[in-house]
Amino acid sequence: MERTNEEWLSDLKESSPRFDAAIVELRLVLQKGLSAGLKKWQGLNKETLEDIIQDVLVKIVPKIDTFQGNCRFTTWALKIGVNTAITELRHRRWRDVSLDEIIESGGMNFLSGNMSNPSYSPEKQTIQHLLMDTLKRLITTELTERQRKALMAVRIQGMPLEEVARQMGTNRNSLYKLLHDARLRLKKAILKEDLTPEDLIDSFISS
Repeated sequence: MERTNEEWLSDLKESSPRFDAAIVELRLVLQKGLSAGLKKWQGLNKETLEDIIQDVLVKIVPKIDTFQGNCRFTTWALKIGVNTAITELRHRRWRDVSLDEIIESGGMNFLSGNMSNPSYSPEKQTIQHLLMDTLKRLITTELTERQRKALMAVRIQGMPLEEVARQMGTNRNSLYKLLHDARLRLKKAILKEDLTPEDLIDSFISS
């Protein structure tokens, strides 16, 4: 018979004589739920899943007092598990990818290839390409190397902030500041071209 919420909360206290049995049962719940919910994610294998489950258990036990009782305890635990797993899988996806690799392989071609819409008229597509050429030139010429690398990795390629910060030898707050400065510098450069940021946005919105 499945435990009630109250039983989970009682049994998962480290002082409980049923603590070890509850941990074993919760591990099975997480293993079954995460295996089914994350089966489409690349990089999820048995070893990775076990590492994630261990991390989740370490997170859940100290947090059981924060459980509000608005749902089943196992649902709450699985939500923590899914969030932990997705974060970890995203990090693992990028862990062996260097920033230089991203810039060289994706490069500025990502902008043109992914931001133009073939359903637009030839005139609008031409305007899009001209504006993207301008934006690529400004990114290349107006930003520092660190600003350009951070902007390309985070905003264009979608690399997690924590991984970019790690590879750049900085922290999350400093990376935020770097990206903020890059956006301000890019905005000023766009204005000098007699364009506005709205011009770039409008060119990608169908009329």
